[in-house]
Amino acid sequence: MRRTILSVVLIVLSGRIWAGSGAYVVDDASITPAGKCQVQSWFQVISGGQETLNALPACSTGPVEWSLGLGAQNAPYEHQESPAVKWMIIDPDHHTIGVAVNVGATWGNGHVLNRNGYVALTWTPDQARRWAVSTDIGSVYAKGSSWNTLAGLSVRHKLTDQLSITLERMQHWNGGANTQAGVRWTFHNGDSVDLIAGKSEASSHDHWLTAGLNVAL
Repeated sequence: MRRTILSVVLIVLSGRIWAGSGAYVVDDASITPAGKCQVQSWFQVISGGQETLNALPACSTGPVEWSLGLGAQNAPYEHQESPAVKWMIIDPDHHTIGVAVNVGATWGNGHVLNRNGYVALTWTPDQARRWAVSTDIGSVYAKGSSWNTLAGLSVRHKLTDQLSITLERMQHWNGGANTQAGVRWTFHNGDSVDLIAGKSEASSHDHWLTAGLNVAL
């Protein structure tokens, strides 16, 4: 599981949470294994002095994953909550192309900020599954706006069984975009850590560093 479009990670940058992607902004088509849970958490330092602390617990029942993104930022203080449901239609771990559908909403300081939905596609072109290309196509209804299209693209390469690198880009409804590059170290028990650098074209807080910890339960 390393999922969903714009996530809690970008509270300051986008003013909302996408549950599911963890510290990365582009979702893939996978979910937490059925009957299992996972908690992704990350800390982010953003130019301009903002900091965010985020957690994303998720559990799966069959092909459906249930998640709740939680995040808080300083300067000014704000908290957000983002429940989401994700249905994996085709498992990318067993097929060359995986497909999933996600729907969710975001509350900020007790008020609904947006509703969203998207399709996540993942393509693994090689038999060794060292490469994975994921794309997200969807819409978001932001408070005071209308339904707008979002699109994202991510490329992941496994250098070893433990170490992978990811490059991704998410296009915003306001014409800007977020770009991130990161590394993930996975331990033998399935837990992992992330180190990510990002840049935004949609905000005056235009770059950030993220450290994440993902724990399987």
